[in-house]
Amino acid sequence: MPRLDHVTIETRDAPRMIDFFKTVLGVEEGYRPPFPSPGHWLYLDDRPVIHLSLTSRSTDFPPGIFNHVAFSLYEFGPALERIKAGGYRYEYYDIPDTDLGQVFVYGPEGVKIELQYKRPA
Repeated sequence: MPRLDHVTIETRDAPRMIDFFKTVLGVEEGYRPPFPSPGHWLYLDDRPVIHLSLTSRSTDFPPGIFNHVAFSLYEFGPALERIKAGGYRYEYYDIPDTDLGQVFVYGPEGVKIELQYKRPA
């Protein structure tokens, strides 16, 4: 059955983008095959789920057809503390008719991610 394997993000500032994903998701940078173009692979649960490609784009990501990528989150409190400590803009909502909540976190270069979590009963 098909499943989402990874998301690729073009970034001008890899260290800043890596720091964002480390703070918010706890990723670790890992092995990346020796492609001719520069980049980084960020791992969650031993899988390279975020690929960063370096670009020389002069502006932040324009809003467009791709809006955000979502990750399941199991520990809402600690994640929210890391987001606040990192100084990232965020907003959170309840998902109607479910026991789920969602946090949208805005990172460098206009990137936006969603974290879904189970609301306390």
